[in-house]
Amino acid sequence: MREKLLILGLLVNASFALECNEALLRKHLPFMPQDVKIAKAREVFGICEYVVEDRGSVFTLYASEDFALAGAMFSKGQPVSRESVEEVQKERMKNILGKLSALHVAEIKGSQDKVMYMISDPDCPFCEGAKNKVVELAKKNGWTLRLVWFPLPIHPQAYDKAVSFVCEKRTWEDYLKGLYGTSKCEEGIKKVSESVDTLKPYVSGTPLFVFSDGTIIQGANMKALEEKMK
Repeated sequence: MREKLLILGLLVNASFALECNEALLRKHLPFMPQDVKIAKAREVFGICEYVVEDRGSVFTLYASEDFALAGAMFSKGQPVSRESVEEVQKERMKNILGKLSALHVAEIKGSQDKVMYMISDPDCPFCEGAKNKVVELAKKNGWTLRLVWFPLPIHPQAYDKAVSFVCEKRTWEDYLKGLYGTSKCEEGIKKVSESVDTLKPYVSGTPLFVFSDGTIIQGANMKALEEKMK
């Protein structure tokens, strides 16, 4: 009798299981743009978790039959959604690692098994605060460090600085000293424009650090960088 009740209970629960599809989320968020991509969906703690891609950002939304909410979920002090977000971010970045290799504008050579890209804007204050420490970590731990430009529209002079940096074949040492030059050339315009076009769907701000396994670290999170670059 106990076994029959258990089976009946499982069947009843299964009949009320959520179907975590796009329609359920859009029922609550009809204003969500059509080009927003749902990269991953799963049921967790009885509600649906959606990992969403939108204009370079990856984040989580949650929905049940009755409501939807935005943000990260925590359980017992641990971020439930972080693993899903990081998994999606890794797969996205793996798709463009080859392009990043072709688009980098300066390099500090280290191990070819340990490669990191610093996505930067010449006028980004957070990049300025991080760049010397990043170089220090790379040299200390044998990492190959590559610089890729992503000048942001909020910095009106950044694009020209990035172009000139390419035209004058500047180096990491120049970047550390804030030396960009004033030149313009077709090669520089082409490379920086291609870099912006390639990264626009993946990057919402700088600095962004991309590792050869697809891992990313957003912002000047020096603690996370030190841990990853050991």
